[in-house]
Amino acid sequence: MKVFWNVNRLWPCLGFLFLFCASASTPVSALLDPLAENKKALSDSEKQLRTSVPDADAKKAPRYIIELKATQTVKAFGKEAVQNVELPLERIDADGINLQNGEDDTGVLIERPSLVLLIKIQNNLSPFSFDARYITKVTLRETLETALNQNLEIDNAYSRMRSQKYQFLSTASGFLPSLNSGYSLFGITGSIPGALFGAGGSAGGASLPGTVQLLNAGFSQNLYQGGKVLFGTKQESHKLKAQRADLKSNVNDTLLSAARRHYELLLNEALLAIRTRAVSISQEQVRLNTLHEKAGIATGLDVLQSQAQLASDEQNLVEQQNARRQSAIQLAHVLNSSFAQDIESTEKYLRKRRLVSTAMPIDELLKMAVDKRPELKQYEELRLAAKQAIIVAASPLQPKITLAGSVYGIGAGSSNLDPLYTLNFGVKWALGGLGTSDLANIQKAKWDARQAAIQAKQIFLNVFEEVRSSYDTSLAAEKRIDRASVQIRAAEEELRIAKKRMDAGVGLNIDVLNAQRDLTQASINKARAILDFNVAQAQLLRDIGAISVEGLVRGINSTK
Repeated sequence: MKVFWNVNRLWPCLGFLFLFCASASTPVSALLDPLAENKKALSDSEKQLRTSVPDADAKKAPRYIIELKATQTVKAFGKEAVQNVELPLERIDADGINLQNGEDDTGVLIERPSLVLLIKIQNNLSPFSFDARYITKVTLRETLETALNQNLEIDNAYSRMRSQKYQFLSTASGFLPSLNSGYSLFGITGSIPGALFGAGGSAGGASLPGTVQLLNAGFSQNLYQGGKVLFGTKQESHKLKAQRADLKSNVNDTLLSAARRHYELLLNEALLAIRTRAVSISQEQVRLNTLHEKAGIATGLDVLQSQAQLASDEQNLVEQQNARRQSAIQLAHVLNSSFAQDIESTEKYLRKRRLVSTAMPIDELLKMAVDKRPELKQYEELRLAAKQAIIVAASPLQPKITLAGSVYGIGAGSSNLDPLYTLNFGVKWALGGLGTSDLANIQKAKWDARQAAIQAKQIFLNVFEEVRSSYDTSLAAEKRIDRASVQIRAAEEELRIAKKRMDAGVGLNIDVLNAQRDLTQASINKARAILDFNVAQAQLLRDIGAISVEGLVRGINSTK
């Protein structure tokens, strides 16, 4: 008990000594705050976690950094050279513009506005290109050709087609014989009993050589495997044709996507020009109302109404500036190009592009779709491949016939080898699990074939639906263009009359503002109608299987 008491008296002394040693190397604040040490360790770990993007030019740069740099390399798509993005200047008030400017009978004018007319987003960024550092101009043809050369979906489909090609070759190699050869060296000791040689129970025996050499070469040919090789090769052949059709389908879809994104870029550039003109008109209206208020022929309410309209137009302009940049980013994604490179169209007008002649009736378009749509070919080949799979599944239930031949060279020690020839013809018939698993595989293959046939029929229905839908959409969009042109002419006349009435003192400022909104909306409606028509024409071209670079640029069976 006394010893135990002394040990207990010793614990406080040891604790005091530990605190004294810790205080010698630890600040007092750490002793007062039990979490101080943890905070310090956390701050040290945060410093260690600060990383930077690896340099692609380093000797041992990560592969993904090299590939990222390659995909983000700025390069020209067409004849126009890549240019640096212009930085924004100070915005100034613009004079009034002619209301007739920008409209004609064929389309909507795409006039890139001056940077001083746009809303500044950030001092060191262009209000036109936003985050982009470079800008390049492209035509529709250059966009389509770039998509064919750089799009990743096409590259992926091509890789799948090549993979299937070698799968077909691997299966077809089953028709070829197998070759085998080998060399063996045996070390043998002991003797062979004489009884094995008819010695009549003699105790003696034949002695064995120390080493025996065995050299063999031969072949093996599968004469019949229940149709596994023949119909398996046919199955892979149909799959290869299906992959080729899938590649063509990906090309068609990529061309359509590139054309759609290009048209959307044109639309947003046209809408940007319309929004810029609307802001200029509103600025002019604010200026006139301010002058009229000072002259006593307008009220403060008129000035406030025009200022509110100007603020609304400027909000729409900022939104449209972002929409134009977003459309350029989406086009760059399809083209697999650098997002730091802004894209601008070289076209000056957003015009109606008729790609399919009106002389082609819907029945002719449907026949053309049946003949040319790669999806129909793809799923038809998949249906045929599924039928061949039934025979392949039934092949294990049939006998296997093989023919094999070999030549052996046998010699004792270092003596000459004596030849030995063999020829083997074999028939083997085996039923694993009494054939129940193979029967189940046959039934599965039959249902897979039925599913493939149903999918092929569904594709036919989809093709007919797509052709008719894009055809009707094209007709409706074309009629909307005509109505929008009438709406624009009426809105222009409405604005002209409203201004004259206001100048004469018999009209109201609100009438002028409403006329301005009507004109802006009419211009937007026409631009969107032209876009819908162009996209519907490109969609119709794709739906009938006739889409191509020339088809999207010049059309098919055009009467022009």
